Amino acid sequence: MEKREISVVISGSFRRHYDAIKSAIKDFENLDVKVLSPKSSQIINPGEEVAILATDDVQSPDILEKRHLEAIQRADALYISNPEGYLGASTILELGWANALGKPIFSSDASTDATIKFFSGGAATPREVKEALAKRSPVDALTPQSSLAQLQAYVREMVVRRGFEKETPQDVLMFFVEETGELAKAMRKYLGRKTDKEKIDRYGNVEDELADMLIYLIDLANILEVPLFEALYKKEQENEKRIWN
Repeated sequence: MEKREISVVISGSFRRHYDAIKSAIKDFENLDVKVLSPKSSQIINPGEEVAILATDDVQSPDILEKRHLEAIQRADALYISNPEGYLGASTILELGWANALGKPIFSSDASTDATIKFFSGGAATPREVKEALAKRSPVDALTPQSSLAQLQAYVREMVVRRGFEKETPQDVLMFFVEETGELAKAMRKYLGRKTDKEKIDRYGNVEDELADMLIYLIDLANILEVPLFEALYKKEQENEKRIWN
């Protein structure tokens, strides 16, 4: 099976340490680790407060920062290039975002700030970062903060990894309905309702059956190319206009 691609985002002060950032980009790429942001480029507006790179197709600081934050959300980890432990305001923002997402964080140097050092990850080289991330299971990338889009991406990858990618929408819907029956049995067991005592050990638990149903629901949405968040949001916009008794 093809190896899973590892990706990182690099944060740091473009004004103070862009040469170090470019060096980190090169080190990661030489290790076959994809750097989602930034691109190795040149600063085209030296002396200005917000650095713009030659590879940037816009020059709006808020758009560029938003793109960088979105890249952190997609990446396996955040790597902070902070020689001598320095962290600028933008890097601290990105560090907080990565922590909120539950992303692994690594730094080139330990932070000099007494509090931030507890949230900026241990000092590591790009090779050490790759080795640490390579040991993680794909499921380790999921956190309580994972979005619906991230869950759909995970299930899409998982289906291929486990050899189920040829299943049709009809197949998956059938499995989903079957799991509904399994959930009903688990609910009977959970609520202490009448059950076949000789088969009680075959009844699953509510948590497992709900998880199975969620997996099949997400799988079906993927096959049908339905982005679940957009579908949920649109449906709830309609529901909010209804009068409920």
